[in-house]
Amino acid sequence: MKEFRPLWALLSALALVTTSHGVGVNAETQAANDAYLTTSGYFVSNVADSGTSLKLQLERNMTITNSTYGDDIDTLVVEVTKSSLYSKGLLGSNTSKTIPWSTIESTTVFSYTPNPFTFQVARKSDGYVLFDSSALSLVIKDKYLQVATAVSDDINVYDQGSAVHDTNLYGSHPFFMGINGDGKAHGVFLLNSNGMDMTLENDKIVYQTMGGILDFHIVAGPSPADVVSQYTALIGRPKLMPYWSYGFHQCRYGYNSSAALREVVRQYKAHNIPLDVMWADIDYMKDYEDFTLDPVNFPESDMTKLLAEIHDAGQKFVPIIDPGIPDDESLYAYTRGLEMDIFMTSSDGKPYLGQVWPGPTYFPDFFHPDAESYWVEQLSRMHELMQYDGIWIDMNELSNFCNGLNCSRSDNVTCPNADSQTTCCLVCTDDENEWNHPPFAINNDGDQTPIYYKTVSASAQQYGGVQQYNSHNLYGFTEAITTNAVLESVFNKRSFVLSRSTFAGAGAHTAHWTGDNAATWNDIQWSIPTILNFGMYGIPMIGADICGFADNTTEELCARWTALGSFYPFARNHNVKDVNSQETYLWDSVAEVGRKFIGMRYRLLPYLYTLGYESHTTGIPIAQAMFFEFPDDIIARTSPYLDNQFMLGRSLLVIPVLTEEA
Repeated sequence: MKEFRPLWALLSALALVTTSHGVGVNAETQAANDAYLTTSGYFVSNVADSGTSLKLQLERNMTITNSTYGDDIDTLVVEVTKSSLYSKGLLGSNTSKTIPWSTIESTTVFSYTPNPFTFQVARKSDGYVLFDSSALSLVIKDKYLQVATAVSDDINVYDQGSAVHDTNLYGSHPFFMGINGDGKAHGVFLLNSNGMDMTLENDKIVYQTMGGILDFHIVAGPSPADVVSQYTALIGRPKLMPYWSYGFHQCRYGYNSSAALREVVRQYKAHNIPLDVMWADIDYMKDYEDFTLDPVNFPESDMTKLLAEIHDAGQKFVPIIDPGIPDDESLYAYTRGLEMDIFMTSSDGKPYLGQVWPGPTYFPDFFHPDAESYWVEQLSRMHELMQYDGIWIDMNELSNFCNGLNCSRSDNVTCPNADSQTTCCLVCTDDENEWNHPPFAINNDGDQTPIYYKTVSASAQQYGGVQQYNSHNLYGFTEAITTNAVLESVFNKRSFVLSRSTFAGAGAHTAHWTGDNAATWNDIQWSIPTILNFGMYGIPMIGADICGFADNTTEELCARWTALGSFYPFARNHNVKDVNSQETYLWDSVAEVGRKFIGMRYRLLPYLYTLGYESHTTGIPIAQAMFFEFPDDIIARTSPYLDNQFMLGRSLLVIPVLTEEA
């Protein structure tokens, strides 16, 4: 479904999976960053070595100070453990949700210079420096943290968050892999859920966050597969997906009746093109309200009949759910949510009001201890209404059609329904607080757009007084965790969840797709590095909307994309309403490609499922860049065509046609 992408996440200057350190940031990104801060940093005032961890107390040097973005924190504590480097400012007001992480035995060595304080982390086996903070001043303020690592001449840096230039991300993954000249790899992960910029320059990678702590986890490899295995041992191994989810999927925003869904299923069968899963976007809902059926176009009686037909044919059905619950007194999910006090609140303690497809809405707080029982109840009631097999959770960055301020209904304005809801109909005021207007502005929406733009207010609160300023990037992650747990409870078997928003560790709970792409040759090319990046994040069940989501596709583009998409780990054709239909069977040439390549995918299903199991047990991606299999080959690491091809496991190389009239 097409809408805004308001995730406060790292906006990498370069998002190609193969990025040489010698390529700098683009001019727009550099201008947005302005100058990095320079101070005289900190000195080590005390050292405590317990034998299992090293704790350093730092005091601020006063020689060079800089009050930009606020006052520096005077005293810091740096804690180094065998499994991670942990740097924490002693900020009494700083709160964050505790996330459990497993640990791994260290293969690194930590060293430091006491004044000014800088640190290095090196690989124990060969002494190669993996992280060197001397590249830039260490700056720690209440709402601005700055640290950098030097980048050596012989290293190639892969990923940085999958940003497509100046567009926001659907998820936050502050992780990169570096491979040096001899083919040895390492990984660096910053566990921080605050908004941030992460910028690759000629000689360094710079982290600038709006707050939180610096919680670095550095893994030493030495192979790319080792790096991802070590990283996923930290954040959680990928979920083992059900076998049927590796089949072919069909979806569209714009299937406006149960009869339309039935006809699509019928046409795939008539054209002898494999189809395992039929999807439904928000069209099936009554007035776009969650946990409902449109009684006119999707009557319960016909949906029951349709799903029986689908299931009798061995196929599955996956509908969409958005997090926004409309303030409709006739909707049980709304009244039950108020009764359980389950919704996110404004700074005044009242439920936070936003607006999405059904109109004015409240948002469930998945930090709340009763969130899972609330979600169990709603999804169980929905399953009684229609026998779905998986759930698609969308708009969960959070997306909001109003600009995230303190909003209320107006007595003089009636909110329209249907698609015109994308225009805010609420009365919203800006309380000008420090959360919505922090001193440091990240590169939001390709500019320094306020962080409340098209999302909820940064001052909105979740359970325990946690503010969205700190927890925003965790919303979709916590919804995915809850939804996955609920479905396994409802079905008592392996579940399938697809989430638009993700965070580090989300692959243990959900699949993902690359979001609202367009039917362009540029977007088919971009799909490959994005999929490869997400494999490195520990989200191997990943795919792009085949044939493109927005705009009208063409017969040639759809044929090429169907051939490529047949080898995505997650293969789904999906597009928006009010553009031309693009089901695989609509053109004779595309139908023939579908029969050939989707058919080939089905012959490979045992292999794909085995790769999914391997990923579940080791973390190694299903779709891999060439350097995973050939790390010692400089061409596999640096070729300009690296992001135009990929390996499926260790045995299949996929080289698609990505240019028009080739």
